Amino acid sequence: MSKKIRTGIIGASINNGWARGTHIPAIEHLDEFELTAVGTSNMASAKKSVEAFYADYGFDNMEELAQHPDVDMVVVSINVKEHYNAVKAIAPAGKPIYCEWPLGSNTAEALEMQEWVASAKLPNAIGLQARQAPAVQYVKDLLAEGYVGKVLSASLKISIDSMGGMGDKSSAYLFDRKIGGNLLTIVGGHNLDAFTYMLGDFTELSSITAQQFPEVELVDIQKVIKKTTDDQILITGKLTSGAAASVHIQGGVKHQTGLTLEIFGDQGTIVLSAPASIQFGSHQLRGAGATDNVLRELTIPDSYYWGPQSLKNDSGFVLNMAQAYRKFAQDIQEGTTSAPTFADAVKLHQFLDAVEKSAQTGDRQYFYTHN
Repeated sequence: MSKKIRTGIIGASINNGWARGTHIPAIEHLDEFELTAVGTSNMASAKKSVEAFYADYGFDNMEELAQHPDVDMVVVSINVKEHYNAVKAIAPAGKPIYCEWPLGSNTAEALEMQEWVASAKLPNAIGLQARQAPAVQYVKDLLAEGYVGKVLSASLKISIDSMGGMGDKSSAYLFDRKIGGNLLTIVGGHNLDAFTYMLGDFTELSSITAQQFPEVELVDIQKVIKKTTDDQILITGKLTSGAAASVHIQGGVKHQTGLTLEIFGDQGTIVLSAPASIQFGSHQLRGAGATDNVLRELTIPDSYYWGPQSLKNDSGFVLNMAQAYRKFAQDIQEGTTSAPTFADAVKLHQFLDAVEKSAQTGDRQYFYTHN
């Protein structure tokens, strides 16, 4: 691009570990973008953040950041309960918006937010950056090319130590169902989106959820709170390909084993593993095609790394974000939708609603797809 996209990040505080660890370094590595403005909850932290991140402007008002003539694009990287108000405040500025997942605290909010950007024809992207991971893209293509033949089944297992019975003041919101950021929506959302991106949508599912930890100890403030979210999520179903699918996501595991995705076909097998949730990277790939006797390590071709070469050896934490940003830059420039959009986010919100409905009612859920 001839001109850098001047970016303002709402939530780009020195106190916000996520923006500081992913969005900001991704922008630093990309020629298409520059960090122009930071928005935080107060001017004191805004000034400190401007200095720390070498930005030009600091704001404690979202509308002012979005309306500033030197800001071309706005990123929303704050607590999910604030996403709706943030997008509502910045959409009238008429600029591209990148919002972290989950889009809203619930599907109703997400639908409204999607309508705002659609009616104003604003380029928009949702932070489901696992889709941009080289390993995820490569597996999607291998399956399409018939590497495993006809897919018979796919099984995804994720265990994490957080979101169980321990937390701290900053993570307390994860245990309040009303806020909308929890094991199902955050960990489930990212992983189920990547799962269906690679393998195709569910056509039907049944689910069970359980709460093994009814209370949470906030260790830093020595307080115990009631928990209204689940820490066990189990889903079984069928995919558009006819394959059988199973997913088990659990939090509060003392000795976590991370992520394992096993895909079995009538001609071969693919195994994708990672130490944590899929969007963080550090993926390992093994596979065996029709002529292989044993699983072997699969090397991801260089063509799947379209992010900066300086991030080629990054574990994926920043790389996946940079790859997502580069796709969005292309969308802004060319009017395409190669990065996942708010519409994709709404579809995922609705899918998670079906998971919850099945768990609550015991009824199997069916989806009518157009694939």
